[in-house]
Amino acid sequence: MHAMSRSFTRRYSLPCLALWLTMSTLTVNAADPPPASSKDPAAASADPTTTATTAATADAAAAASAAPTLGASDQALPALPEPQLLARFEAHTLPADFIKLGDAAEPILARYRAATKLPAKGAVIFIPAPGRFIGDDAVIAAALAELPGGGWSVLAVQTPLLSAVASVKHYHATHDQALARVTKGLEYLAAQQSPVTVVVGRAGSVELAREVATAAGAAAVAALGPWHGRLSESRMPLLDVSPAREPVSLAHADERRHEASRAKLEVYKQVLLSGADQRYIGCEVEIARRIRGFAEHLPPPAKDQPAPGS
Repeated sequence: MHAMSRSFTRRYSLPCLALWLTMSTLTVNAADPPPASSKDPAAASADPTTTATTAATADAAAAASAAPTLGASDQALPALPEPQLLARFEAHTLPADFIKLGDAAEPILARYRAATKLPAKGAVIFIPAPGRFIGDDAVIAAALAELPGGGWSVLAVQTPLLSAVASVKHYHATHDQALARVTKGLEYLAAQQSPVTVVVGRAGSVELAREVATAAGAAAVAALGPWHGRLSESRMPLLDVSPAREPVSLAHADERRHEASRAKLEVYKQVLLSGADQRYIGCEVEIARRIRGFAEHLPPPAKDQPAPGS
């Protein structure tokens, strides 16, 4: 019995003692007086360290009040990846079809292959999805491999690449810069005597592709979904490609199909790729060939309209 009592005491009295010591420490900490800087303003002002900290805090607060108010997602972004990619270009570690457009102040990466079958039929220009590197886009790679042998030059222009934490709002703010880059691409094609025929936009760049095509006098647009836009009043021929495994994208594609039917658009072709999601893995070559087939069966421009790119 005494042995059991001693065992009970050893098992339970030590935890209780530890708990009592902890509570005592918490009580003492709670009773500690506040620092002199918060209790006695006069003492705080006598401390040079506190004075300097207070002045710095006041300066920071004044600067913050003078700056525009930004949300957490609008703060300064980390370093951009494009300088590193340009360095890789200069070191010749990017694929051989990479070229540099623009000037030294604003260099632009692009990928280009000229038509290998003559006479050349025209050019197809690709605008990647926002935030997508043209070197990682398998559809662009397939087009560069497939189209030149059919008489089509291919150019893909790199739109602004922000950091990995950039939001859609940040990319919306790069619209003018992206447009300027694609315009440089059009100028390059014109210098190669290869006027643009089809402007291809992917996902969030479809509307930019439609804008570019209209301004450049291109013959058509190819939209690689998911794309949630509408046809509106545009009469430009459109190849509308959507991944069949994206329900929201399919719903928008169905709306556009009915819209095209009501508007009696002369050239509107919709393709729903079975088994594909928005990455189009395994469908890249099919997409490239569909773009080529679409471009080769476009109606000739009306007599009162200039030829594409002229």
